[in-house]
Amino acid sequence: MKKSSACLVLLLSLLIASGTAHAFTVVVEMTGAEDFVGLKEGIQKTITARCLANNVAGQAGETLSVSLVQLGETISFDAVLDSKPPRAFHRDVGSRGEISGVIDQMIGEIFTVAASAPPAWSGAPSAAPAEDALIEIPAPPAAESGIELPFVATSMAALGGTLYVSDEKTLYRMEGNDAVPCWSPPGTARIYRLYPYRDSLLAVTNRRDSFITYQIRDSKAVQSWERCVVPLGGTLVMSRLLTDSVLPDGANYWEEPAAVSGEGYAFPQGFDFVSAWTADIYPGQEGSELVAFDKMGRITILNGSDRLWVSDTKVASLPLYFENRTGTVKMEKKDRPDSRYYLMPRMLEYRGGIITIANDQGLMRFLRNVKLYNSSRILAFSPDKTGFSERDLAVVRKHYCADITLDRDDLIILIVKKSTSLIRRIGL
Repeated sequence: MKKSSACLVLLLSLLIASGTAHAFTVVVEMTGAEDFVGLKEGIQKTITARCLANNVAGQAGETLSVSLVQLGETISFDAVLDSKPPRAFHRDVGSRGEISGVIDQMIGEIFTVAASAPPAWSGAPSAAPAEDALIEIPAPPAAESGIELPFVATSMAALGGTLYVSDEKTLYRMEGNDAVPCWSPPGTARIYRLYPYRDSLLAVTNRRDSFITYQIRDSKAVQSWERCVVPLGGTLVMSRLLTDSVLPDGANYWEEPAAVSGEGYAFPQGFDFVSAWTADIYPGQEGSELVAFDKMGRITILNGSDRLWVSDTKVASLPLYFENRTGTVKMEKKDRPDSRYYLMPRMLEYRGGIITIANDQGLMRFLRNVKLYNSSRILAFSPDKTGFSERDLAVVRKHYCADITLDRDDLIILIVKKSTSLIRRIGL
């Protein structure tokens, strides 16, 4: 047995040496505590071995540079392959136990992206890609790869076979490749989020220091509420964002929501109200589950007060924010806490799973009020025996994704560039 084990180790060493000599080089740099840095050699060897095992070795002369930086409880995992064009990968890791899974994600993303060509835009539903295929959207996208919009978009929604998109001041109806203005909020209100609701659209807007939600039907506002109103559990539920300087976990919180007809609605404090939704995700549990982002940006599935599942991935907020001045505690202007409330991205339910957006801020994530993004991932969480498995549906380079919506079995994503936007359709 000892002889066999020695032969196996020797064979693995020869494979690694052969692979690195004729393919590419793996360089690992680690910064942090001494015991953390001590993992460097093992991580370098396992990356090389996993690349060879998956037959994804790079070209001769290329270098895969991997950097792990321990920042408090978070580990920043970055990798760059100096190919032409270069390919990069970034994740924030919550613990050392997650590094192994992130290595597999990194290998799958960096070494399979080049083989997946972006699909051309078509008004009709596009053909579904192969299972687990990754669609990369380069920067800048080719003109034929989507519909270019001459404005910075904030949200979109599909209703009755028609796609609607908004910037801060105007709601547009898509007619072919043209965005046709059809409604604008009054005064200084700015459009933040669109929701389809039965035969109408809900437009959540911000004016001065409050949310105002408009119900739009046939390009006209038929009703409005001085609250943030979202569809939850087949009905409309509204809430208001308040500020309290004495809260230990932050200044902003949502008041107890109420149904539009006046009934109360149980919603856990500290969770994002704007992006929340309900569905019967666990048929064995009584009632429907609530899906929402917690304060850490993690997707959380709750049944009542029970947390049934929490994602490892933390999702960044969007650049749209609401600066709240309505509070339960009065204070002088100089004493007010930072009351900006940044909107979280939309989450969609699809075949019992979850689709959402993970915009990558890189090192800018440590600056609360600076919202710059390196790239964006469209994530799918599919149910499995342990909870939900995560995979990338698409990666957007150098831009961020503002919104997503479903049109039958197509996913439509809204990409924001410097001063324009792009609508892109991909098959699921």
